[in-house]
Amino acid sequence: VGQIVSGLKQLGFFNVIEAALGADMVAYKEAKELSEKKFLTSSCCPAFVRYIETQFPGVAKDISHNLSPMAEISKHIKRLHPSSKVIFIGPCTAKKAERKNEQVGDYVDVVLTFEELRGMLEAKNIDFSQIPDEQAQYEASAPGVGFAASGGVAKAVEKVIEKLEPDRQVKTVYAEGLRECRQMLRVARTGKYDGYLLEGMACP
Repeated sequence: VGQIVSGLKQLGFFNVIEAALGADMVAYKEAKELSEKKFLTSSCCPAFVRYIETQFPGVAKDISHNLSPMAEISKHIKRLHPSSKVIFIGPCTAKKAERKNEQVGDYVDVVLTFEELRGMLEAKNIDFSQIPDEQAQYEASAPGVGFAASGGVAKAVEKVIEKLEPDRQVKTVYAEGLRECRQMLRVARTGKYDGYLLEGMACP
């Protein structure tokens, strides 16, 4: 990770910040929203959100109103450094569509995929074998880092509620890939997931 941060700075980036810090922020907000609403679907995966809106419109009102980790950490950066240009780098092409959302576009200037970043590094002849492996500074929590893995959002929200409301039992269910998401949402439509947080990731 230290090499990648150094390589990004060689490419011209001023600073590199973990998206997982945004995940930590979102976990607290989703825990609070779940406490208030009693039933909630995650909003971190833009493809899952779009799938609900188009295929299960009756569930759309229950999508979390919180921003994704990408947008949440970008909003924080813009608050601290209003003139900065924020570039999100990740594996997900759907993040490009999310950036077009009016609420998100105010905070995220550009979205790059890992493949696009690889091409930029190669074009600039940045050779990682020549970069010393510096110590990476991790600031996000382990649950925040785990957000991107299937079940990670649910686990992070569970941890927050466990800390804030130790006597409360949290019910979560998660699905990866649209086939699993469809099955989960069909059950949700029947009302069997009352009191649950539903996490969906469009990618398996």
